[in-house]
Amino acid sequence: MTLDQLNLRQSARVVAVNSDSNVLRSHCAQLGIAPGAPIEVLHRAVGRGPMQAKIQGALYAIRQEDAAAIEVTV
Repeated sequence: MTLDQLNLRQSARVVAVNSDSNVLRSHCAQLGIAPGAPIEVLHRAVGRGPMQAKIQGALYAIRQEDAAAIEVTV
């Protein structure tokens, strides 16, 4: 399952960032999106806009296409 598939207010733990992009993997690491990190979807924009997620207590906006690369487990 990937982050973009979580329901609102659903919590999960990060398993991996599955991307060929070094930039995306590095950016995720800077945000604390790493294996084992808790993550919760708080809000979704209309359409395919960004989602708001709580990652280790901090709030971030994450693009849907980036969320699709973040593998999680519930």
